[in-house]
Amino acid sequence: MDTGELLVITMGLPLLGAVLLAGLARRGRTAVRSGALVITLLTLVLALVIAWRFPGDGVVDDGWGVSTVAWLGTQSPWDIQLSVGLDGLGLWLFVLSALLMFTAVLVSWESITHDEGLFYAMLLLLECGCLGVFAARDVILFYVFFEFTLIPLFFLIGIWGSEQRQYAARKFFVYTLAGSVLTFLSLLAIVVWDAQQSGRMTFSIPALTSSLQLQPIRPLAWQLLVFWGLFAGFAIKVPLFPLHTWLPLAHVQAPTAGSVFLAGILLKIGTYGFVRFNLAMLPEASAICMPLMLSLAVAGVLYGALVSLAQQDIKRLIAYSSVSHLGYCMLGLFALNSAGLQGATLQMVNHGISTGALFALVGMLYERYHTREIRELGGLARRLPWLAFFLVVFTFSSIGLPGLNGFAGELLILLGIFQRAWGSGSAVAATSLQVIAVLAVLGVVLGAWYMLWMVQRVLFGPLREPSAVAGHAVHDLTRREIVALAPLAVLVVWIGVQPGYFLQRMAPTLDRVVVVAQDALQQGPVDPRATLGGGATAEQLVRR
Repeated sequence: MDTGELLVITMGLPLLGAVLLAGLARRGRTAVRSGALVITLLTLVLALVIAWRFPGDGVVDDGWGVSTVAWLGTQSPWDIQLSVGLDGLGLWLFVLSALLMFTAVLVSWESITHDEGLFYAMLLLLECGCLGVFAARDVILFYVFFEFTLIPLFFLIGIWGSEQRQYAARKFFVYTLAGSVLTFLSLLAIVVWDAQQSGRMTFSIPALTSSLQLQPIRPLAWQLLVFWGLFAGFAIKVPLFPLHTWLPLAHVQAPTAGSVFLAGILLKIGTYGFVRFNLAMLPEASAICMPLMLSLAVAGVLYGALVSLAQQDIKRLIAYSSVSHLGYCMLGLFALNSAGLQGATLQMVNHGISTGALFALVGMLYERYHTREIRELGGLARRLPWLAFFLVVFTFSSIGLPGLNGFAGELLILLGIFQRAWGSGSAVAATSLQVIAVLAVLGVVLGAWYMLWMVQRVLFGPLREPSAVAGHAVHDLTRREIVALAPLAVLVVWIGVQPGYFLQRMAPTLDRVVVVAQDALQQGPVDPRATLGGGATAEQLVRR
């Protein structure tokens, strides 16, 4: 079968599954759960086949496995297409989406006790939307999937969440929708600008990227306006400090499957958008905004870490840790060099694996003890050895222990930011960037502190359990739960031992972004009529 056809089938399978589950709902809970598991397992297998077929050297030019259908017809002047394909940026996030949905279905097996058909249908719709985001090659198609992901997660939080679920769902929806409207307007501005310069209207992401990178003069004021419009939607998705306030509430109130997929995939749509559009299409504006973006990123790293240290609720602690870890991803992206960008993209995958698994473990712990309060738990390693094993593994992954996946990503990010800090020609800029680099290292120390503190309190020391279950038999992880976590644990070790396998396939795509970013930072001319800095280069503007 042609890879393009396989890609379309992989994306359409969850959508078809959601429709089928509506019919299975009347047959009972077992039929619905089994149907959802079969659909997600088939989707995962197809995604793995696609990854196996992907070129080992990562060279795919404008896309790989491309499948295109003209949406408005071949005679329409509006070149809007239903076009999908993968490159090194989207490949591993596409596969991770399929893997985490398999985990999400398994961890929901016993915890969802009402409206199961609707619940699993929403999960599959969410998977379809995320697969579409990472495979879309058309601006309109990307935006449709980008917005579509809000709907199923809104219902997942609002119907199956905790006590404040409706408030959390509304806050999540309003925050993300408000930002994405500005993002949509900015995407249209890019299309219209390119049409004025090239004389033809296209919504193709590869075509727009190539065209914008070749245009020698673009007003800096226009670039900055579009950059911040895109920022509004993507930064909220990340979430970048100080636009993060919706995230902890959404995580705490969401069902376990919602938290797994929110942390593992949905947050990465923001960082993915920054690379795909801000860095690739607006390199001059990205260079100008680099110091501010790095400052916001390191503020998020430290803020998320310090607030995590103050948490007693395990789920809230992991939620704030996501703010800190995604801050590292943003540091790598806006280092604007190869090490930083590759490290950040790898760390998107690493964070999805480790934090998704940690949220799954918290859900399993809650099913047994009906609490997430650290002060009510202790010494559980002797009662739940398998749970303790996985919690330790994914905690070490999260803090970047050498030999595990988090170390490779964090190392490259820190190399990237240190290269940027000590490679700047301006003394003032260099000093500022060096402070940011040192603070980023401090964030690593704080991350190890709050995660190891949590593990030590929960797993070791005297046995401490809530009074409601004290003296009762509490069983360790079931085979179903082990199956849900085992593939993620394998990836933790595989990426940690052999990160080159994954980096090699993403490097050529990311290197093209690095080239234009470096040119913009060091040499790229901007419009001499721009109001900021006259005819200065981007590097000169950064120094000022």
